[in-house]
Amino acid sequence: MERAEIVAVWTREIASVWGPLPDSSLDAMPTPHGWCGHVAGTTPQLALAAAEQIAEAYGLPARSVIVQQTDGGGVFLWAYRTPSAADYHRQWPQPVIDGSEFTDVARSGSGSSLLDYVRLTEMARKHQAEWRDLRGGRPVDIQRFTRRLALLRAGVFDILARSRPAQVRELLLRVGVPAESLPDDVLRALDYPIGNLPTIPRARGVAFAPDRDRTDRIAAPGQG
Repeated sequence: MERAEIVAVWTREIASVWGPLPDSSLDAMPTPHGWCGHVAGTTPQLALAAAEQIAEAYGLPARSVIVQQTDGGGVFLWAYRTPSAADYHRQWPQPVIDGSEFTDVARSGSGSSLLDYVRLTEMARKHQAEWRDLRGGRPVDIQRFTRRLALLRAGVFDILARSRPAQVRELLLRVGVPAESLPDDVLRALDYPIGNLPTIPRARGVAFAPDRDRTDRIAAPGQG
């Protein structure tokens, strides 16, 4: 849908006196997967209650409209053509690690704060506990496990923007996060030890031979 059509549907179906959000207005923008936009003249609570009616008005599947509250209590909508795209949006790791000193104070400095490391430590401990249960054969909610892994991965890359890899690596090692529970990109970004060996950054033109212990040994000539 083009922007004009998105706004026209809103005005006719949503913002009219018979609609769920009368007298509201939408500043819309089409996206590759649907559209998004800021809504004025309503509250996050009312917009959330109207989410399914909004989806129906635009011919979208159920649970395809996401309502977010902006700073100051504003409303921002994300509308997706497929439920899976909306679900992917909902699974985005939150909260982000942004250098804030306190949970309710915006970041002001250029480095990492103590709160950053506290948050990352908490993420690492939760992931490590889930991994231990999984490896031990105890019941584990896989959706929760994958979400916590995604949250830890996002936290690592957020904090690396303001910290040295060695600092982050030492934090995870102190918590006891095993290398086999981390994605490969995190292992390489942190030069994380696998077993008793550090990971080896991949050099251009050098072949690596994966082995049973995942140490990524450099392959002998002719084996790459």
